[in-house]
Amino acid sequence: MTHLPGLQSLRALAAFLVLVGHIRAEAAHYFALDLPGADLPWTRGVDIFFVISGFIVTLSAARFLHRPGAFLGRRLRRVAPLYALFTTLMVALLLAAPGALKDTGLDPAQILHSYLFLPFERPDGRIAPVLSLGWTLNYEVFFYALLALCLTLPRPLLTCAAALVTLALLGPHLPRSTATLFYTNPLILEFTFGITLARLWQRGVIRPSTPLALTALAAGLALLALLHQTALPRFLAAGLPAMLIVAAGTLFAPDRPLPFQRLGDASYALYLSHRFTLRAATLALLPILPATPLAAVAFCAALTLACLWTALLVHRHIERPLLAALTPSPAKVPA
Repeated sequence: MTHLPGLQSLRALAAFLVLVGHIRAEAAHYFALDLPGADLPWTRGVDIFFVISGFIVTLSAARFLHRPGAFLGRRLRRVAPLYALFTTLMVALLLAAPGALKDTGLDPAQILHSYLFLPFERPDGRIAPVLSLGWTLNYEVFFYALLALCLTLPRPLLTCAAALVTLALLGPHLPRSTATLFYTNPLILEFTFGITLARLWQRGVIRPSTPLALTALAAGLALLALLHQTALPRFLAAGLPAMLIVAAGTLFAPDRPLPFQRLGDASYALYLSHRFTLRAATLALLPILPATPLAAVAFCAALTLACLWTALLVHRHIERPLLAALTPSPAKVPA
């Protein structure tokens, strides 16, 4: 698949937004301070990830027409091993110190659903796995499985997009269950935004331009902040700005080296690992920091550096070796 430097920079941006949002919330909670940025949609970096996923998977699918098993296997090798590792770490921590992790219990059914990428409704009504941020992975794997089924049909991308739209439209009219609530959430439409961008990119309908890319990026970020304050549903308030942001890094961005490529490579490791780093760093730093605004700033800076450093280590020493070990050699891959 064609390597797009802009996509790696977008991954870095999306992961960094989520990280900043969680660090800011952690600091605001423990320091009991009204920190700036409370009204900004930090965690909407997830929506950027969904649009990126639709884009990437569209390009990848072209290589696997009529080979749904190979396609799904490749996608699962990419996301499942590291996710299973951090899910296991979470389970181990809950067994070793029950109640030590806020808002996280230990339920065997939830653990099983977590490893299988299936939605599970917690007692508080939230649909989330043991590693709570893994809810996004449940959507990702659902999207992969749906597209894998469509690869056996004519016009698989159009069929997949139509199926996602149909599910979102049917949602309000179906009986309430964990499955219907989860799989008909209009957030799934953000994958169709990525599919649309990828098809436009494949057809080369727009000439890349650095000024155009920067303008689209700035407009997308501004809309993300502005629409966050409205009553629009999330797939519009965050999904459409995310689509513009991803367009900036794909349709509009020239094919040349861009900043933050290493962080983009490690973005998945950052997403999965940062909650653990946050918790460990918080336990280490809180006893030695006074409850002052300056200490809160130092706390945020230290946690940001710790999370980025940990993610780069995880990517280099765990994620990459796992992928290499699980990737079939060229001689074993069917033509």
